[in-house]
Amino acid sequence: MADTASEEGGQGWYVIHCNVEWAKVYLDDKYVGETTLGALTVQVPAGSSYQKIRVQKHGYATFTDSLVKSPLQDEIVHVYTAISPLPETTEAVDGGDMGWYVVHCNIEGATVFFDGLNKGEITRGVVYVPVYSTATPYREFTVKKDGYFSYTGSVPTVPGKGETFDLYATLNPTTAPSPGSTIGGDIGYYKVNGNVDGATVFFDKDEKGTIEQGSLLVQVYVTGTPYKTFTVTKSGYLPYTGSIERYPVKGETVNLYATLATDLSAPSSSETTPVQKSSLLVWATGIALMIAAIAVSRAQK
Repeated sequence: MADTASEEGGQGWYVIHCNVEWAKVYLDDKYVGETTLGALTVQVPAGSSYQKIRVQKHGYATFTDSLVKSPLQDEIVHVYTAISPLPETTEAVDGGDMGWYVVHCNIEGATVFFDGLNKGEITRGVVYVPVYSTATPYREFTVKKDGYFSYTGSVPTVPGKGETFDLYATLNPTTAPSPGSTIGGDIGYYKVNGNVDGATVFFDKDEKGTIEQGSLLVQVYVTGTPYKTFTVTKSGYLPYTGSIERYPVKGETVNLYATLATDLSAPSSSETTPVQKSSLLVWATGIALMIAAIAVSRAQK
């Protein structure tokens, strides 16, 4: 247990699961304890604003991720992490201390290059690149595979002895995916909030679904082409179009709001006029029969 909550604001808990015993856990770079029996329970103030988690242990690649949910009062939020052992290596006599770059990629079999030197292929989402802290620093890394656009990024630092430094690459296909296919990359969300259930939501010209129980959750890839507008429509209402000014980062949800107004120019029910005319005709016929009956009665007298 760690980080006692204030008495006024209440408390919640993170239960942090890990596949390795005695791994050190950090919340926003604050050490909160080590995992035992597969998990660590961390007590925090309700609604605390921690943004990221880091789990590490010597000999394993460091795990980092964003925290997308904070526990409310008396709530438990489960967070799942996994760290992988580093490849077995030995230190060269004249090479200095060794660390590792861990290159993460969404495409299996992609080839990784550091300053043009082939460092291996992505396997199970990563490739480990050993480096000596005394060696000449690398400047950039590139990840390639046939059928995908290459990714090139900078290498900003050199890991120290026994340390790992994570690098990330997302490859997108060179041809447009068919409808319903999946594009690799990190995922974020838009939540479209509306006042009319059953209204249809479009992002630019792409239909995304209908609003149910007041909202629609739309999944997007953070590396995809950003959308510019969203439109919400339903028969009998004026369509609503708004701009999309912010794209979500990995695991984030961005709220969008649409209020539909009733279309007053829409014609009313087609049954109204015939019913009114029919009622008027019956009334007029009844009056005429009454007048005729009175006239006949007077004539007989």
